[in-house]
This record gives sequence, structure tokens and C-alpha cells, in this order.
Amino acid sequence: MTRTKPWLTLLIPALAVLLAAAPGWAKTQTNTGKALDVAAIYFPSWHTDDHYSAWFGEGWNEWTLLKNNKEWFPGHKTNQPAWGYFDEADPRWMERQIDVAADNGISVFIFDWYWYSGVQILNRPVEEALPKARNRNRMKYALMWADHTWTDFFPAPYNKPYHWLLPIRHSPEDFRRVMDFCIDHHFNQPNYWRVNGGVYFSIFAPEDFIRQLGGPEKTRAVLDAARQQVAKAGLGKIHFAAFTGIGSSVKLCEDAGFDSLTSYNVTTMSAPLRLPEQPFEEYDSMIQRHRPYWDMMDTGKIVYNPVVTAGWDVTARWSADTPWPPQVNAYPYTPIVINNTPEKFGTLLTMARDWAQANPKHPPAVFVNSWNEWTEGGAIMPGTLHGYDYLKELNRVFAPVNGK
Repeated sequence: MTRTKPWLTLLIPALAVLLAAAPGWAKTQTNTGKALDVAAIYFPSWHTDDHYSAWFGEGWNEWTLLKNNKEWFPGHKTNQPAWGYFDEADPRWMERQIDVAADNGISVFIFDWYWYSGVQILNRPVEEALPKARNRNRMKYALMWADHTWTDFFPAPYNKPYHWLLPIRHSPEDFRRVMDFCIDHHFNQPNYWRVNGGVYFSIFAPEDFIRQLGGPEKTRAVLDAARQQVAKAGLGKIHFAAFTGIGSSVKLCEDAGFDSLTSYNVTTMSAPLRLPEQPFEEYDSMIQRHRPYWDMMDTGKIVYNPVVTAGWDVTARWSADTPWPPQVNAYPYTPIVINNTPEKFGTLLTMARDWAQANPKHPPAVFVNSWNEWTEGGAIMPGTLHGYDYLKELNRVFAPVNGK
């Protein structure tokens, strides 16, 4: 029989007092043991697309911007893919991405998906490569309808008007077409992600979606009609998620009938920084902005899934003649996050994991920006600056929770 040592008998009450006096620390350590999906945002801009070829020249894609980016300030380095500039529309490359992501704790790819009244762009990875990937059963996936006007940021003109390439126009009739297409091509796939039993479909700009449909009441009617479409197709329920980073939009999304919320990322655009006086933000500061951001978005009425952002550097989309630092404040001309490291990213992931597990609404996932937003400086894929270390940190944080 093991006996408690006298010094331990004295130490245990003292530890209890310390923990009681530090509720903030105790809260960050909360872990209910509930599994969490890790949903990584996938930006499909790294393959040949007919629209890109028509706009910018045959075979153009954003690898061109990345490999041509320059050193904008002393010590500036652009993270490049460790695998080289590959064709993501090739099923073999999708297989490699799936294996590396799944091996390191990612369970869902959230594909940016573009639809402009039936015109699609950048859909080949999810609609050609993914279905042919022999290991597709290792990765769940879902769509995030990137319903924003497609603007020419490739590169963005400096201090000049931007050009619209494809405008977004919402209507009940077009949304019925969106749902019909997704029912036929996505929602029926065995590896399509379901949340609380419903196929997950998210919308990037719910504010514009609601406004163009005529307000929250009319939007709720459109979403309810879509729920009936999915049910009649024999696919059960649909889970509508709104991607928003605007606190004042939360009630709007609730009133419109969305089932959950998340955000695309946390960037310097939401920080009290301005060019040219403040061209940088330390990643440590960015980390500290995440939790208040999650708290702001979480009203307790519908679930909010926290998002973590690996970095922010959009210089690859800057015009080559831009002065340093830029004298304007408009995307992509925004302050740059510096000194982001895999270890600090791991700290942020731990914060998100614990926040989600302590939340009484039980968010099903932590969202990560991003798998491959190379030209926004947030890719966690194997890169030239840190190798596989971002993925190793993700696996370290989530493997114990998810029993791996």
C-alpha cells in the first residue's frame, strides 16, 4: 500500500489555493476530452485555370506572384513551397497533400469555392483532383462559397482603382442553382463533412449575401427552401455556416437562420495599425488579439468555431513599383506580421483548442488559416522557411485530444 509522503500532504492544499487564485490559468488548461476536427482552409489558386489564362496569359497562376516577390525590407523573406511549384489539379499532388495533412492532425479541407451565376473558377482541385485521389477517404472536405466580387489583385494596382473581373450577384433563383449543383457534385460524396448530422456549407461574405437577398427575413426563407431541397434529395440536413469577422454581423447572421459562425482569419486589417507609420505587427501581438476576437464573435446563441491565423504578408500581391512602406491602407496594402514561428503558432493552437473545449456550445472544430494561402503569408504546408514544423506543432497540440 502506497502512503502519501508528509511533504506532499502539505503541498496539495497549497496547490489548490494557487489554482483557485489563478482562474485564468486554470481556464486555459481546460480539456474535456471531446474530440475536435481541425478544418484547414484550402485556397485553390495553384493550377491552370481558363479564366486565369484569359486574363493574365496561358497557364498563369499565383505561383508566378510568389516566385517573383522581392525583398521589401531588410531581412524580408517570402515563404516558398518546399515541394516546388506543383500542379494542384493533378490527383497525385492532391494525394500527397492529403497524406501529409492527415498524418499531422488535419481532418477537414475547407475549399474556397467560386460561383458567379453559374460561372466557376478555380474549381479543378476540388472537382477534378479530389474525386480521383486514391486516398480521398483520409480527408473530409466541405465548401466555403467565396461569394465576393473577383477583383484583380494579381498584382493589385498601387493607389489606383481596382478592376472587377467577376461581380457577385445573389438571388433566390441563383441559390437554388448553387444547391442543385452541390447536391449533384458534393453533398452526396462519402467524405463530405457533416456537422451535427448536416452537410456543411459555408458562405464567406454573409453580409452581402443577406443584403442582396433583401434582409435577414428573406434570407431565412431562402435558406429554409435550401434545407427542403437537400432533404428531398435524400441527403438529410444541411448545416449553414457564416464566415464573418464583424462583431455587429453576428445578430444579423443569427436572424438570417445560419447554424454556426466562424471567421476566415485574423489579420492586421482588424488591428489598430496604419501604413506607412506602422508597417509591422509582431506575431505575439497578433496571438493576443485572437481570444478577444473569439469572445466578441461568441454570443452564446449559435456556436462559434475559433479560427487561428498562421501569418499575414500579402506583399506577393503588391505592384512592383510600390514604395516601401506603402502610403495607402487598402487590401492588399496592409501591415505585415513578423516573427511568426511554428512554436508560437503552437501556442495559439493550444489557446484555440482549450477555448473550444471549454465552450458550452461545444464547437465541433478549430479552423486554421491556412493550408496554402501562400500569397497572403499564412500557409502551414511544408515551406522553405520552416519545413514541416507548423504541421508538427499542429499534430502535437491535437493528437492527444483526438486520440492519435
